[in-house]
Amino acid sequence: MRQITCPVCKNSPSNSPQNQSIISCRICGTRWTFLGNEVDSNSLYSDEVYSIVDNRKSVFERIIFSEAKKVLRIAHRVNPTANSLLDFGSGKGQFLAVAKTLGWKGLGIETAEERANFAKEKYGVHVISEFYNGGKVEAGNFDLIALNHVLEHLPAPMELIQPLLNENLSKNGLVYLEIPRADSWQAKIAEENWIHWDIPRHLTHWTEDGIRNQMEKIGFEIVEKRSFSIHLGVLGMLQALLSKFGFRENLILRLKRKKSMGLLISIGILLPFAWILEVLSLGFGKSGILGIYLKRRGKA
Repeated sequence: MRQITCPVCKNSPSNSPQNQSIISCRICGTRWTFLGNEVDSNSLYSDEVYSIVDNRKSVFERIIFSEAKKVLRIAHRVNPTANSLLDFGSGKGQFLAVAKTLGWKGLGIETAEERANFAKEKYGVHVISEFYNGGKVEAGNFDLIALNHVLEHLPAPMELIQPLLNENLSKNGLVYLEIPRADSWQAKIAEENWIHWDIPRHLTHWTEDGIRNQMEKIGFEIVEKRSFSIHLGVLGMLQALLSKFGFRENLILRLKRKKSMGLLISIGILLPFAWILEVLSLGFGKSGILGIYLKRRGKA
């Protein structure tokens, strides 16, 4: 896999960017990762960060489940009659598992067969393992289509999402997109060490204006937002602060694998500051993540 033109508008950069650098498209404004050298896409998700680990009893699982409930409850508040869900890029099935407990009829799409099998075996949810090539997914007509931290991984995000929504979203359906916010305080503090750049796996890097503009072009408007996250917000800010003191590992992985006294002391000192900074960032529209709910323009 190579990426030498903007994945949104296909415009070529005006200069010769450095491999794996982040550039801003001069036409559509999207930030994207320039991959001048060939990358083995099959090996991108084979490392420990994306490995399949059964952590159903961990504190991180409880945090993820709590945040999924908040996402779904907001969706139900916006669209009270919604009860069918398509989770696109459903991963290990956690979001679907929470939806199931709340009474949603859910279906997931996950290209990695190992992840799809985990979701089916451990959470008892319905997942199909395949690449989306257009058309309806089963019967289509879903009240909610969710893409949780998926958009930034897609090589041609808008080319995929437009037919996905046109073919599968119900008439008054709701779309939920959650992405890392590229202009967040976290990103500015951590600079090139921000965990959510995640190069070369993250191919695009979004701001609120950027995602709004692209979704408006295909006929959707934002009707609700959420910005606070413990998992990716507060812990992301904590990781950013730790990076200023030379910490370069994935914090969650490190805590699962080996807890050193020095790291625990550092976390104890910095966590209150991380929490305060992330809460303050909400008021300036600079939180670590951005979750947006969208409907077709003109739909109540």
